[in-house]
Amino acid sequence: MGLGKDFTVATLYVLSRPACNYGLDGGWDGARWWSREHKMMLVFGFGSYRLAKVCVRGICSAVSGDDTMFMHGCTLSVGTGPDRRGVVITGGSGAGKTTLVAGLLRHPEYSVAVLNDDWGAVSLARGDSVSTGERMLHMKTGSVLALRPGFFTSAPASSYSPDLSERDRAARILVSPESVYGPAWSSAATVVDQVAVVVREPADWRLPACEGETVRALESEGETALIHHHEAFFNGSLILAAEQDKLREERRYRHLLARATVSWINNCGTPEALVDNFICAIMK
Repeated sequence: MGLGKDFTVATLYVLSRPACNYGLDGGWDGARWWSREHKMMLVFGFGSYRLAKVCVRGICSAVSGDDTMFMHGCTLSVGTGPDRRGVVITGGSGAGKTTLVAGLLRHPEYSVAVLNDDWGAVSLARGDSVSTGERMLHMKTGSVLALRPGFFTSAPASSYSPDLSERDRAARILVSPESVYGPAWSSAATVVDQVAVVVREPADWRLPACEGETVRALESEGETALIHHHEAFFNGSLILAAEQDKLREERRYRHLLARATVSWINNCGTPEALVDNFICAIMK
């Protein structure tokens, strides 16, 4: 995998059978065994493409340089000319990220270009983000329909396929980004100067008051954090086990938050209100 000017090679072995089939005990099953020295990850008992994808993302974060971070979220370029903004929309599962992007795409006056869906690299030195170059996106079927209603009656059959690795084969699909986003999908780079964190909280919820609280909210694991019921996206590598790894990821986030403007968008109303709140926060 290529990361900026550096080129790092890492290997992932995903074995669907239990570890006992390979002469190992059950303690190896369902875990991600990462060798930093050999840049290799080994997993047993993984039959899901979704889990393999998580491993790939974890490896990307683990082998990237300190000036590159892989962030969960959708990277957009919004606006034109001097009003153009590079934005990463992040937040927990179900917060409303897809609803927000779909709403923006239905308003051509906002001139939205989508660079990444769900994850992507951000250069901390330059601030720029480019497309991951994925030819097929792994998406929830509901998200596809939210972004492109009537998708299955209009998109060519060759542009998507069901995820046969899941028990519910209709839940997720592999789909070409152009078939979902149309002309809004872009391989151009943008400088990320805005981070929009979408949450779903009561109307009287108060946003974090300082950077430290923002970091704690983003790294929430459901215990003592402000947004206690959202899953963690702070640990973008998803394989962080050692304290030094967590501190390294925290430094990356602090660097990004220091150079970007952070906006909290509370999705407590209608989809239209969500889009309006985003535009007011980002394009002000």
